[in-house]
Amino acid sequence: MIANSTGAADGGEGVGSAAPTLLTRPFLFICVATGFFYLSFYLILPVMPLYVAGLGGTSSQIGLIIGLFAAMAMLMRPPAGWLIDTRGTRPILLVGMAIFLLASLGYIAVQSVRPILALRVLHGVGMGLFPTAATVVIAELAPPTRRGEAMGWFGIANSLGLILGPVAGPFIAGRAGFSALFLVAAGSAAVGMACIGAVPAVDRPARQSRLPRPSDLFSPAAVLPSLILLLLYIPYGMVVAFIPLVATARGIENPGLFYAVFATAMLLVRAKAGEISDRRGRAAAIVPAMIATGASSLVLGVTAGPVGVLAGGALLGVGFGAAQPALMALTTDRVTPAERGKAMGTFYTAWELGIASGAAGAGWLLNVTEFSTLFLVGATIPLGGVFLALKARPRG
Repeated sequence: MIANSTGAADGGEGVGSAAPTLLTRPFLFICVATGFFYLSFYLILPVMPLYVAGLGGTSSQIGLIIGLFAAMAMLMRPPAGWLIDTRGTRPILLVGMAIFLLASLGYIAVQSVRPILALRVLHGVGMGLFPTAATVVIAELAPPTRRGEAMGWFGIANSLGLILGPVAGPFIAGRAGFSALFLVAAGSAAVGMACIGAVPAVDRPARQSRLPRPSDLFSPAAVLPSLILLLLYIPYGMVVAFIPLVATARGIENPGLFYAVFATAMLLVRAKAGEISDRRGRAAAIVPAMIATGASSLVLGVTAGPVGVLAGGALLGVGFGAAQPALMALTTDRVTPAERGKAMGTFYTAWELGIASGAAGAGWLLNVTEFSTLFLVGATIPLGGVFLALKARPRG
């Protein structure tokens, strides 16, 4: 089955087929595995700033908690891409998921800020590995004429974890304690590992065993979509590092509601936005998405109550739900199948760089300003992506 799907992705739609098959068994299993991976992540994400603050962590340390995770994930993306191109996707999928399982268990054993910082580095390695490999699997399974739609469905798996995790995480931590929450996150990763076993491996051409060269780690063809992605994720990093504190200060008892609204909005637009990008071009989805992302930070900056927080989350979800599948598809459009790992490694490096710089920069800026000003600064950043998106074209 995977051979037929991969063949379609590499240039054929299937003889006599007007609508190439997308929702195959391997495709569904990699989406389910991705859902559990992100559920494990999002169970922990909204409570980690509150957990660290409860241990006496400063605003700079809270920014580092998010920034170190993203920075380590960023450093792992290029070697992950090279390993995918040379060794295949399945080992990278398994190692990334196993790290999520072990890091979640590790949080139970530590009770101070410094060991948590170290665990966040390890946890970030898992984020650097799994999504890079999973996106390549989706690109291999998707027919080229439905690639944007495929990335949309793949993103929906992410959104399901994002809807459930941020609401369930604070609830579990509040009722049963942080240790119980970390056990649930580890269990989610364990289920994801079982799902990976149902995704057939794809053979890679035999290559000489050697250390990677710089040209093996960086894809020039992926630079344009990666720059757009960077401008999408810097304001996201600003928001995600401190929205639990902002939401509670503005009258929302469970900060996971912000993430639930964000994820629901993404869920509603992702598949359709990917389909639009297939039919009308990638920019048709990316340009309005970047505008919506800027509007989200603007709303967070000019409002002071719970309605503004949730409205900002909804706009952010619309922006991300429309931009992500189109940008992923654009990246794979511009490279050959043999370089998809390298391209996605470059793409996800920008993803993590945006989160890391946004989170760390926000922590620094909050020493000299307040949240409303921080969000207004973030509102201007995605506008640069609008101009870059108008130049976005597949590479022939």
